[in-house]
Amino acid sequence: MLFALSVAHMIWCSIGAEAGVQLPPNISIPAVIAFGDSIVDQGCNNNLNTLVKCNFPPYGQDFIAHQSTGRFSNGKTPPDFVAAALGIKEVLPAYLDPHLQSEDLLTGVSFASGGMGYDPVTSKITSALSFSDQLELFKEYISKLKRLVGEERTRYILANSLFLVVAGSDDIANTYFTFGARLRYDVPSYTDLMVSYASDFIQAIDELGARRIVVYGVPAIGCVPSQRTLAGGPLRNCADNSNQASQVYNTKLQALLDSLSQKLPLSKIVYVDVYNPLLHIVQNPQEYGFDVVDKGCCGTGDIEVSVLCNKLSKTCPDRSRHYDTGMGTVYPRPESQKIATFLNNIISNRGYNFRKELASRFRDKILARAVVKLPGNKTIPAVIMFGDSIVDTGNNNYIETIFKVNYPPYGRDFSGGVPTGRFCNGKVPSDFLVEELGIKEFLPPYLDPSLDTDDLKTGVNFASGGAGFDPLTSELAKVISLSAQIDLFNEYVAKLKVAVGAETTSTILSNSLFVVVAGSNDITNTYFNNPIRRLHYDYSSYTDLLVDSASGFAQELYKLGARRIGVFGIPPIGCLPSQRTLQGGVERNCADNYNELAQLFNAKLSVELNSLNNRLPQARMVYLDVYNSLMEVILNPKKYDPALQADLVNKNKIYFAGFSIANKGCCGTGTIEVAFLCKCPCPDVYNYVFWDSFHPTETTYRILVHQTVKKQISSFL
Repeated sequence: MLFALSVAHMIWCSIGAEAGVQLPPNISIPAVIAFGDSIVDQGCNNNLNTLVKCNFPPYGQDFIAHQSTGRFSNGKTPPDFVAAALGIKEVLPAYLDPHLQSEDLLTGVSFASGGMGYDPVTSKITSALSFSDQLELFKEYISKLKRLVGEERTRYILANSLFLVVAGSDDIANTYFTFGARLRYDVPSYTDLMVSYASDFIQAIDELGARRIVVYGVPAIGCVPSQRTLAGGPLRNCADNSNQASQVYNTKLQALLDSLSQKLPLSKIVYVDVYNPLLHIVQNPQEYGFDVVDKGCCGTGDIEVSVLCNKLSKTCPDRSRHYDTGMGTVYPRPESQKIATFLNNIISNRGYNFRKELASRFRDKILARAVVKLPGNKTIPAVIMFGDSIVDTGNNNYIETIFKVNYPPYGRDFSGGVPTGRFCNGKVPSDFLVEELGIKEFLPPYLDPSLDTDDLKTGVNFASGGAGFDPLTSELAKVISLSAQIDLFNEYVAKLKVAVGAETTSTILSNSLFVVVAGSNDITNTYFNNPIRRLHYDYSSYTDLLVDSASGFAQELYKLGARRIGVFGIPPIGCLPSQRTLQGGVERNCADNYNELAQLFNAKLSVELNSLNNRLPQARMVYLDVYNSLMEVILNPKKYDPALQADLVNKNKIYFAGFSIANKGCCGTGTIEVAFLCKCPCPDVYNYVFWDSFHPTETTYRILVHQTVKKQISSFL
């Protein structure tokens, strides 16, 4: 049975011409050229001897003139909407359409064939056009184009066109799981096979002149109605095995595309995550205006597709309420138009304010799910963050420093798979803190040029990866020192006064939660890895220097209006993967000297903050322990299986059974890689405590922040 991925149709078809992409004046996209499977098949299968075709009703019932064109949808499909959004043409024709005109060649065609995959066996099973077949047709197309406009113009069209590659779902759903045609392979080896074929195809079209190539990952195919029926048990749940295989493949595909981007410097090769956006729709249908997510619109909605969805099949009367119509959804509603905006700007690859789009989408949901319920007479209107890479949400993107991570694989598990400059695979503590307090979904960096008044009123982030309490630390890294962060904060206060007035500004500052996270870089980089400080300071005197700096910083915040100030201690940095490698001996044990220095600093910091509380009226300065909580995770990673699984990590929409790897990061070997050295991440990040060799994973951060907030929030009130 053909696996028709109509759920992806919904996302793609949200790209309407009315949300058209405005390209810069010096950029043009003359054509759209599509390769792949049923998601982008415009009718090529009509002309093949295959059962996998749909050139009959009810397919096409919402297409122009209600025509059944061979599109696996009730109407238009992704290539149509992409071409329209780019202002090229209303519909993208199939290359095998016998009515194809010369002007169609100039503006793009689709070579896609429903039922095919990266694995040649997939296409053989369904008698569809394999990628090698599509490549031969593409060569034929190029020859025709050269005859029409000449070689030079042909090269220009190919170099500037947008190439779409959509495949992989049929490989996993049909060839591997349903038909068992690859019994000699387990999931890791089969996804390796798929990625190998994907690599060959992408390099082949690059060699033929393609330069702008968009490659889509595989969605959560285990949640598609047919897979629920076949593999979801009596309750028709999402089929976890299919979804897990999809995630493994997507991770490997992403790493491949990163590698190809370096290997093929003239080409722009973009990975687009469809897994997480689609899964979010399936699990939160009401946000997008859907009622039915586990059945299609055609027939029973459980299994019908292609020839089983025919003119004798009943279709649902209100297709707009189904995310999977059995044929695909066509008309974007206001809710799904947000998806349109998101995807349009992936296509245009320019100034899209991703953060603001997400903030708009999730604001109400965040307010509703705030974990912390404050007393009726208490409010925390904003969170204002200072510190280092643990909490930097992107400030380093805007300064000249090598300490930045606004590139893959960082941000791999962030919403939309976007590398935002966070030193993590996803969210960081800044984000989880505002989420737990019900303020907003993300804490934006202050240097973000798109910052607006709402951002100022609800909090911003001044942190800079590589900073420390010791001024030398920031100087060595060429990042924003804590004194420079104070200068930016002064600028912020002035802007806030202009926006809301002096009185409201004073109220916001006195009730906001100020958080400071620093010290790790001081010990790991400045003290132990640089001889300058060790020549003049022993453990005791250096921790005195750090505590004096932290105290001075907290007092400066107090003078500027802050009253609720939380200062995090230093974690067990000797147990970070990088420090195990550098200082932990052959067995990579925790480096005791690093941990001893961290504990000494923490003890002194706690005493100093208590002293400040006694000296400064209305001050609520709180020492926040992260040393013991992270050490507990490292020493007992499986402990976080039952309780927090239900309370916390299921928000990630994955099954979490505790961590299994606490001494290595997910990136590369996991022993030393951080920042630009972080390549080829693991497929199973949820098993890891650490993302790279220095920074925890999003899941670890979620656990630590949740514990800290529940334990300490009352100290600020």
